[in-house]
Amino acid sequence: MSVEEVANGLDRASELLPIQALQAVQALMEEATQALYAIAAESNDPEVAEVFESWQHSTTEIERASQLCAEVKNRIVAYRTEIVGGGESPGSAQGLVASRDKPDNRAEIDPNKFKYFFGKVKSNDHNENRSNQNIDELSKIRIFDTPEGHDTLKRHLEDAVRTNDNIKRTFSNEWGTYQVRDSLLAGPGGFLQLETTWHVTDQGLRLTTMIPKRGQK
Repeated sequence: MSVEEVANGLDRASELLPIQALQAVQALMEEATQALYAIAAESNDPEVAEVFESWQHSTTEIERASQLCAEVKNRIVAYRTEIVGGGESPGSAQGLVASRDKPDNRAEIDPNKFKYFFGKVKSNDHNENRSNQNIDELSKIRIFDTPEGHDTLKRHLEDAVRTNDNIKRTFSNEWGTYQVRDSLLAGPGGFLQLETTWHVTDQGLRLTTMIPKRGQK
C-alpha cells in the first residue's frame, strides 16, 4: 500500500470509532439510572433491585467502551504521525490519554476495609458497633461475607466514584480534602443507601468510611 492509502485507511478507522455515540448512550443511561434511583430506594422488590444493578453495570461498561475507543484513536493518531506524518497533532492524542488516565475518579479501597464492612473489627466499642451495623444492614439485602458479596460491594464502591453527581459535600482538614458521597447499593434482597467518605489523593479517591443509612428486605 502507498503512504497515502495507509493514511486514508487510518483516518477512516479513526472516524468510525463510535466515541460520541457511546458518550451519548452513557449520558442517557446515567439519566435513566438516576430516574430509577428514587423508585428503587422505596422498593423491596428483588426484580427492581436486579434491574437497577444491571443498569448501573451497563452504564459502567459503556463508559469503559468509550474509554477504550478513545485509547484506540490515540494509538491510531500516534501511528499515523510516526509512519505517515500529519493528521491530528500529537498534543491532542496525548490529551486523550491524559483524560483517560486522570486518577480523579479512581477508587482506592484497602482490602482490610472488608473486615470492617463484615463485622470483624473489635478494636474498640465504637468500631465494633459500627462494624456490626455494617454486616447487619448488608445481610438484610443478602450481601454476605463471601467472595461474591465482597465483589458486589467492591464493584459498587468503584462505580460510586465514577461520577461527581453523587457528591453531597466536601470538606478539608489537616490531613487533606474529602468527598462525602451518596449511593444506592443493590443486593439480591433489596437496597441499601450508603454514605461513603473518600480522601482525595494524587492516586485517586481513598475510601475512609462507609455508613449504611437504610436497608430493605
